[in-house]
Amino acid sequence: MKAFRGSGSHAAVMAHLVRWCDEASYAHWNPVSIEVPTWLEAYEYLLSQGHLSHVEYPSQEHEARRFSPPRLSPLIGQNLMPCAAPGVLGL
Repeated sequence: MKAFRGSGSHAAVMAHLVRWCDEASYAHWNPVSIEVPTWLEAYEYLLSQGHLSHVEYPSQEHEARRFSPPRLSPLIGQNLMPCAAPGVLGL
């Protein structure tokens, strides 16, 4: 995860997080099992252990640490692709 986080497209986009997002959070995860957690388990972990990322214009939800639950449909199971034309994201 550290290699992914700090390289390629993820690193390029994360440089814009402060300006582009009004809500952002993260959590450090030290798994206790080899099983991949469910979306609900990951969400509950974020609620209990999550940290707020700095954003320029935080929403009220961000400031109150109200994290939206995972949206499992229609997100899961689709082949998600960037919708912006090359250069639009400043990459």
